[in-house]
Amino acid sequence: MSKTKFSKKRAALLEELEYIVGSECYNGNIQNWGPGGVFEGEGRSFRYPVTFVDDAGKKHKYSYKTVSMGVPPELLERCYYAFGANQLHIMAALDKVLRHLEQHHGLKI
Repeated sequence: MSKTKFSKKRAALLEELEYIVGSECYNGNIQNWGPGGVFEGEGRSFRYPVTFVDDAGKKHKYSYKTVSMGVPPELLERCYYAFGANQLHIMAALDKVLRHLEQHHGLKI
């Protein structure tokens, strides 16, 4: 991937959108047990972890906070969701969505 420089405003919007998408995960197989071993039902929503690779090649995962707490804006395109051996480059995908909206639907950022 080539380095893409996002404006601060665009980077902030991409981070907000990623947080929304990443927070919409659900696993119906998770068993929820409360205090005293009381069963509280099946299924749980969770934030999908976004992975970022820094300049040194080290991977960082963010599960409970926004990407902006640790990723420089100029490296946002290195953020992805890992699905086994597959990767969804979430920031690149969201940027393509924003560009589509700008070009075809008059979105102004």
